[in-house]
Amino acid sequence: MAQQTLPQTTAGGSLVVGGCGFLGYHIVQHLLRDAAFSPVHVLDIEITKNLVDGVTYTQGGITDKDDMNAILQRHRPRIVFHMASPLASLPSSRHKEFFETNVEGTQVLLDASKTAGVKAFVYTSTVDVYAGPPHSSLGEDAPLWTDVPKKSAKMSEYCRTKAIADGIVRLANSPSFQTVVLRPGHVYGERHTQGLYEMLEAAKGAKPLVQLRTDALMEVASADNVAAGHVLAAKALLAGDGRVAGEAFNLSDGAPVPFWHHVRVIWTVARGKEAVKNVWTLSPWVMKSVVAVAELLFWALSLGKATPPTELTSASLSYCVEDHSYSTSKAQQLLGFAPVANHDEVLAESVRWELRRRGQPVMG
Repeated sequence: MAQQTLPQTTAGGSLVVGGCGFLGYHIVQHLLRDAAFSPVHVLDIEITKNLVDGVTYTQGGITDKDDMNAILQRHRPRIVFHMASPLASLPSSRHKEFFETNVEGTQVLLDASKTAGVKAFVYTSTVDVYAGPPHSSLGEDAPLWTDVPKKSAKMSEYCRTKAIADGIVRLANSPSFQTVVLRPGHVYGERHTQGLYEMLEAAKGAKPLVQLRTDALMEVASADNVAAGHVLAAKALLAGDGRVAGEAFNLSDGAPVPFWHHVRVIWTVARGKEAVKNVWTLSPWVMKSVVAVAELLFWALSLGKATPPTELTSASLSYCVEDHSYSTSKAQQLLGFAPVANHDEVLAESVRWELRRRGQPVMG
């Protein structure tokens, strides 16, 4: 493992695993505002982007036991934030990485944290761990994909392995090593690059914009709201709040939006208001048929070993045509979580940021 040379650090503070990612960047920013989390260290597989002054960085993955033990022993943080995961859109040829990182890596990190005397462990899960959509204002006691014996086309390997890790972290809770699981909605905000890829690709050039004729709701969560929730959960654990330890909490803006409204906000910035006025609408059954054929062909031609690209799977289609909304009342009551809902403004500004990063024109 390549590792950046670091100065000696003082025991205590926080370690953010996956802190160079989009959400990790926002969480690091929030931690730096509170002396209770100082010093702040970041561990990531790549440490070339989203860097923040006042933070020390170590390069490495979480699947190597010796490396994780060495890093945790060096820093001896009071609290670990774990949000490292492969991208949900990995091709089927790389799906083994989900289990290696989300399940095996999470267990390695839990064990190393306990050995190093970590007091609190915060795991970033996702609302995608909930089984059997559609969902309407679902609470944290709803079944996860790991609770469902029959495999579903709506369950991706990403969702399955995140659900396994979700359970592992909650079960690891003890009086001397307190854990909490946070399940954000679909996160958006400045520096979100991967999550905008397909929508911005669809908006390139002058080709018609096409959407499905549905008002399916999506639970959205600004990165600032999610980061604030992480800080609240961490403080509750450090304070010894038994109502929080070993529990799971949904985090979001508290105001789901129609999936296609979310997409149109993105398209308006990328193509302009006039282009979005002329979006073509298709029956959901058109896309359902395309996805069914694609999944059948990939299954038949690969003898069951491959799946279509992420955008042509039943799991992805579900978000376009079915409700996915979740309750945050538990987080509001026990964590004091108070999300601010300014979806359109924050999303539009994040799209402008991404277009400027790409060197593309901003139209709205």
